Amino acid sequence: MKSPSCARNCDVASTRPMVSARGLVMVVLLVVLLAPIVASAAPPPLVGATEVVKVAPSGGFVDDAIAADGQRLAYVVADTAAKAELHVVTLATKQEQVIDLAGVTLHPVALELVGTRAFVVGATDDGKQLAALVETAEKGKGKVVYKLAPATHITVIVRDGKSRVAVHRASASKTGTRHEVELVALETGARIGAVRALELDAGGTSKALDFRVNHWGDGFTRAYGVKGGDWDKKEDQRSPDIEATYDLVQGKIVERSPITDLFEQRKRFQALADAGGRVDFLRTTTDNTGVQLWRAGKGRAVELDQPFASYDPKSVQGSVLPDGSAWLALKVDPVNADAVARKKADVEYLDIFRVSTEGKGVRKARVPAVGVRHRFGVAAGGNRFWLLERNQGFERGGKSIALYELAAN
Repeated sequence: MKSPSCARNCDVASTRPMVSARGLVMVVLLVVLLAPIVASAAPPPLVGATEVVKVAPSGGFVDDAIAADGQRLAYVVADTAAKAELHVVTLATKQEQVIDLAGVTLHPVALELVGTRAFVVGATDDGKQLAALVETAEKGKGKVVYKLAPATHITVIVRDGKSRVAVHRASASKTGTRHEVELVALETGARIGAVRALELDAGGTSKALDFRVNHWGDGFTRAYGVKGGDWDKKEDQRSPDIEATYDLVQGKIVERSPITDLFEQRKRFQALADAGGRVDFLRTTTDNTGVQLWRAGKGRAVELDQPFASYDPKSVQGSVLPDGSAWLALKVDPVNADAVARKKADVEYLDIFRVSTEGKGVRKARVPAVGVRHRFGVAAGGNRFWLLERNQGFERGGKSIALYELAAN
């Protein structure tokens, strides 16, 4: 199993490819044909959206913790050493509140706007997470309403129609790992219900439940996997294994379903095991020929109104909304196969799509992205999205943050 906080390690066998003289000539010819076009092209325009606000701090960088709603943009300016400032911009007036977060965290990783307050999740030096709810209004600005002690994961989730904070703590036990989950109210930090635990052995199995965990979801409040079948005394045999969901908040298995296609189930479980604790996400297909929208642990193909072959398959970013629709961002590969065949480079855009609950993806906007890497995110409600322009050679944060609004249809 993989969790969002785990670094992905892999060993890659390095080989030196052999390039024929003919192949080398073709590469040189391609560079000669395309370079003048790229160099002489005028800056491409922004299409289908307007820039609401853009911020580029003069000192430090914009960190990865970003949030936005219909009225505000919140971001953090940090310097990796001793500075972490929360900036909350009121979009209508462009007024900005600045709150020092150094007393909470120097490495914020997630941000949630909660009325006049902001819920900040930070990373500790040992890889854990901590959190605090901080006042952003002028009166009481910077006051910490409550703090949450370090845990393995701290995630804002929706539970029974309300925003909650799931606090997951994983610790070593005599036989494997003990997973504890605590649910607290986002607005007050008050605990909701009892703290419950799930004991798993080294193979990820609960022997007491005869249940092997494959992946997690909803802030590690739910474990998904396979449960052994029950013994049928009358038939004197064991029933087939089933898929099951264990809810750590309720302390019981809450969903069961038969495994009707073992091959499909194994492929699906592999994708979900690689999803980093999510059951709602977007991903490239395994053969890099399209995009899949996953909702509640089940994937479906996205039908784009643009050819997927025009894009870099590694550029997929997106956000699945509560109703099952999604936002999707794809970056144009300027030297994709069609561009090479035309001997003319495509303009390097980051294309923004809206994907319906039926999986229909319609391109809504195009943001110039020549030689630029972006991190993509969505503002809560409405038709706004933000882009964090990455620094070259530095994966944390970026040089600027911009908020955009889609043009009216």
